[in-house]
Order: sequence, then C-alpha cells, then structure tokens
Amino acid sequence: MCGISGVISKMTDADSPAGLQAIVHSQRSRGPDSVGYLRRHMRDGRTLWLAHNRLSIIDLSTDANQPMVTDDGRYAMVFNGAIYNYVELRRELEALGRRFRTSSDTEVLLQSYAQWGISAFSKFYGMFTVAIHDNVTDELLLARDRFGVKPLYYRETADQFWFASTPGAIAKNDQLEPELEYVARGIQLKYYEDETSFSPFRGVLALPPGHIGVRPADGASFHLQKYFDLDALAADEAERLAGVGFAAATEELSTLLVNATQIRLRADVPIGLSLSGGVDSTTIAALCAESGTALTGYSFGDPGDVSSEADLVTLLSRQLDAKVVFVPPARGAHAVALFWQTMRAQGAPIPHTSQMAQFAVFSAARADGIKVMLGGQGGDEAFMGYRKYFLYHFRHVVAQRKWAETPALLGTVLRVLPAVAAKANLFWRERGRYQKDSDGLGTSLRLPSLQNSPSPGIGLGQDPAFRQALDVTRYSLPSLLRYEDRNSMGNSIESRLPFLDHRIIGFGIGLPTSHKLRHGMGKYALRMAMNGRVPDAILFNRDKRGFDTRHEDWIVDGVGDAIRQGLLLHRRNAETFLPSGSTIDSYFSDAALGRNVSRFAEATSLLWLLDPTLDSYPV
Repeated sequence: MCGISGVISKMTDADSPAGLQAIVHSQRSRGPDSVGYLRRHMRDGRTLWLAHNRLSIIDLSTDANQPMVTDDGRYAMVFNGAIYNYVELRRELEALGRRFRTSSDTEVLLQSYAQWGISAFSKFYGMFTVAIHDNVTDELLLARDRFGVKPLYYRETADQFWFASTPGAIAKNDQLEPELEYVARGIQLKYYEDETSFSPFRGVLALPPGHIGVRPADGASFHLQKYFDLDALAADEAERLAGVGFAAATEELSTLLVNATQIRLRADVPIGLSLSGGVDSTTIAALCAESGTALTGYSFGDPGDVSSEADLVTLLSRQLDAKVVFVPPARGAHAVALFWQTMRAQGAPIPHTSQMAQFAVFSAARADGIKVMLGGQGGDEAFMGYRKYFLYHFRHVVAQRKWAETPALLGTVLRVLPAVAAKANLFWRERGRYQKDSDGLGTSLRLPSLQNSPSPGIGLGQDPAFRQALDVTRYSLPSLLRYEDRNSMGNSIESRLPFLDHRIIGFGIGLPTSHKLRHGMGKYALRMAMNGRVPDAILFNRDKRGFDTRHEDWIVDGVGDAIRQGLLLHRRNAETFLPSGSTIDSYFSDAALGRNVSRFAEATSLLWLLDPTLDSYPV
C-alpha cells in the first residue's frame, strides 16, 4: 500500500522536479517507510519521472522498494495496492521460467505484466493502481483495479502529463480551481463522483475503475481501455446460478468467503480488524478465527452505551475469544481536532460525522502498531443489505407482473413493514436521487444546477440486481471506498476488504433476488452461510446501526463552532454561497448542523471550496 506519482515533461532537471517533490511530500502518510524516484528519457525529447511513497507490508526489505525495474531494464513500475494471489501467480510464473529476487507482490505484478501484458490485470485478485513504462515502445501505461478500491488521478496538458494517488497536489501544482459541480452533486445526490471520470478539480480526472490508460510514444493524447465489465460478469453468474438451489449457493458462497479472507491475511506486519456489530465485519472476524488468526478488533463506541452496538461486538469477541479495543467518542477539543484531522485526510468534503468515527478507529489501530486492517465494506452492495432493495424488488415484481412471486414477497415485506414504510417515505422525499436525468435533492446554497453528468437512475420495474451494479460502480460504494482509502492511508494503514473480491461481487449480483431478500432480511444467503459461526443476535439483527457517531453531540461539543469559525476566516467569499438574507451563524447554527445532515455536508463543502488545501484552518 503506497502512494504513486509521476510526470512526463520537457524538464531536464537532474533532480526530481519541484512539483513532483511536492506531490510526494503531500502523500507521505500513504507511504512513510521509504521514498524513491526514477528518471527516464523518452524518444520525443521529454523526461519521465516516476515516484513512490512506500508503506511496507510484504517483504519489508529494501530490495522491494520502488520504483522497480525488470532485470532487462525494459519495464519500470510504481505500484499502489496489494495482489492477494501473488503466491499462486509466482508459482505459475516460475514454472514459465521467470526468476525473482524478492518475495514481494510488487515483483509478481511487474513480472506478470512482462509475461502476459495487459491480460495480466484480469489475473489479479486484489486492489491496485499502477504505472508502467515500457522502454522499448516508450509507452506509459496506467491501470486501476476492478472496483476502484485504490485511487488514481491524472492531468494532461500540451506540455505535461501528471498522475498521482491524490488529486489535491496535482491541482495545487497548477493552481487549479475546485469543481463547483462536484460539490453540488455531492450535496444533492449524496454521493461524490471523484472515483469516476468526474473530479474535485477542474482539469484533473480520475482513471475509471477497471480501466487501463495509455500515453503513446508519439505524445498523442492519453486514451482509455476497459479491461473489466461488471455487467458481463454479473450476467454470466446469473445464468450459472439460475439453476443452483439455495443450500448449494450458500455452500459455494462460504467457500468463496473463506478463500477471499485467507488470501488477505498475507502480510509481514501486524493485522487488525475494523469491527462493528453488523453481519459483514463479524463475518470477516469469524472467518479469520476459523483460520487460526484471531485478529484484534477495533470498534467505535462505548461499551456502557446501550444505544451503540458495543454489546454485540462484546458478544462476538467472547464467542471467538478475540480481543476488542473500543474507541470512545472524542469530546471537546479532541472532537474538534478529530474533525480537522478527518477533513485533511479526506482532502474533500465529508457528508457526515461517521467519517470522523472511522478515522478515529484507524488512528487507534495505528497507535497500537497495526499496519493492515480488514473490514466488511461491500457486503451490503454485494448481497442487498440495504432496506431500499425491498422497494426495488417490489416495484420490479409489480411492474413485470410476476404474480407468482407476490405471496412470498408480501410475507417478506410484512416482516419489515415499519422499516420499509420509513424507507418508502425517505425514498419519496429523495426520489430525485434515483430518477434518470434528475436534478436530485436540491440545495439552498448558490451552486450550479446539475448539467454535465446526469444520474443514471433506475427505471420503474428494473431488476433490482441492476441497482446493485449501480451501487457498486456509481452510487454508494465509490464514495464509501473514498472515505475508507483516505482515512486508512491518513493513518498509514492498508485497508483490505474481502467482500470486494471480484468473485464475490459477481456471485452476489448474479445470485437470484429470492436468495438475498427473504424472511424480512437482506443478505439472507450471507446470513445462512455464516449460521452457527456468528452469534444469532448479530446474524438475525434487523436494526443495523454501524458506528453510532453521536452526530448531534459532536456538533454541540465544539465541532459546530469550529465549522463556523473556519467559515468566518473566509466570510466574504462564504456568504456569496449562502441564501439571500442568511448569515454563517444562522445558516450553520448548532441546531441546523445537528438536525439536518445535509446542512453539515453543505458546511464541509464550503470549507473545502474556500480553501481546498485546508491550510488556513486550525491544526
């Protein structure tokens, strides 16, 4: 897990250019263990610089430092991420005559590309962004993992080509303005699109997940090529699983989960677990314990607070005989410091204080010497864990007149009628988020209307599996992965997510809806796969809360005042965004920030817009 960066330009500096050094410095938390540079001359007269910030996880020796070059000098590479099946790939490569000088997954990736070219990316089980220069063809290739777990941004001008793991330093180097529509979409649609081709800064783009980008030798424009198609994978799995019974499906799922978890335990450093009282993270904890690796769990909350999930976490720890570290909510000045730490780690607006809770968990783990954390992110998207899927399924059954499914569906819906009714009310109020070409929820701030990137929406009666795919590629998951990556790397921790194994995502979307929504519960197949391995109180709990951040308490405990004081530093510019007649103190009062989560998102968006570097705000 690391930070990568690079530039192609006409600069001939013997030392790395100042702009690249600034990027490397800004990404130091992503890789504090070593820094490396490599310069190559290109045939068009330009110079290529590759840079790397290393967080040492596998093969801690200096031999595994980057940039890494093949023995013949042809390929040079910088890599961020982890290739979990590197052991198996290495055996395959050695059988083909490849020789290795390290025990790292980095060298396996490099040798895989040297052996198989771009087809190698389809062989990787993992998360990655990578830049590879071919000294024979003089091409620079960028690639990103299937679901965009790891970020990669680039900027192309007539004179230069930049890339980096974070967009802010690229933007700062060229003094680029924040993208107002990025903020408008984040507030209005409740997801941020910087993991697609949309970016927080004008002139900076994100390499889309599952894509390769190539900068040709002749200096022609950077062009993209897709190497992974989730829709095709899901369709193939749906066809295969159509005739598979529920019992057989849950058994296959169990096997997939065991393997996806075990290969993510490969590391030469201490590993921990981000743990809530939900099914997803407790599944990972149980599977680790079964393999003989009882990880220390880090959970946000106070064991004495009956409104949290600490009781469920404690129950699991007793069953697994595993240690749990509870991270209590920060108070007063500590809460304010946590707010600014989270904002700086994200380098972007945060829509909710839950991001602060997540940062606190990673910070506590790092203080204990943990460098790798497993987590349950992706389980809801893979197996229909959100209650909204009941609504999508109901709409689909009615629209398609699948009357044979109606009795079973009604039985399921009746079990969660209060929750579904509440979700239906929310769905109606926020229907603009889900309708094609909608302008979304709207905001009182003076921001541009949505123009450049309409919502893909979901058609009436569309199969709910389609919404699953959208949640993986467009809606909830990209934003959640952004928070996960920035918060973990802000604490120099590699976050590993077994549910985001492409085999599990494809299986989950392809699985018949009736296997996922049953008896008033989502993720039913997953729950049954873990039956007897996770306590029933967790497995059959319908009231999933996640990290209880005590949002309103944090606001009145100093965070609200910190937000207002930050905005007052840029009062004149800030008030140009406010509704007519509003002031910072009135519009962003504690009552407004605590009661209206969207108001909190508006506040953090303005803080970022007024100072994207966040340098003017308190430490």
